[in-house]
Amino acid sequence: MIGVTDPDPSDDNRRARRHRALLGGKLAFGEGYFTVDCIVRDLSELGARVKVTDGQLLPPQLYFLELRSGEVHEARVVWRRHREIGLEFTAAHNLANPATGDLLILKRLWTESRERAGL
Repeated sequence: MIGVTDPDPSDDNRRARRHRALLGGKLAFGEGYFTVDCIVRDLSELGARVKVTDGQLLPPQLYFLELRSGEVHEARVVWRRHREIGLEFTAAHNLANPATGDLLILKRLWTESRERAGL
């Protein structure tokens, strides 16, 4: 994965290995109709640390969409510090065969975002 570096050695007590990242992402809520752009700063199989613009109000439960890979996770907000938000992933979904209306919306959002970025 481009933009990923070795994890911080102070992360030894974490349940999953965390990797520093600089990736584009989206946070979605309201059945996928509301989105907030974010920058992924750290990523693991269990969660992420993301950065958003000032003043973004987010619900405690949302979807996290990593734009490069198209991975989508149901997530809950576990902490907030200024513009940074800690997310814990509660479920993962495959956008190849979306099973719900929310996932269909997220697949369309992912496809459109990739086209705009030229990926």
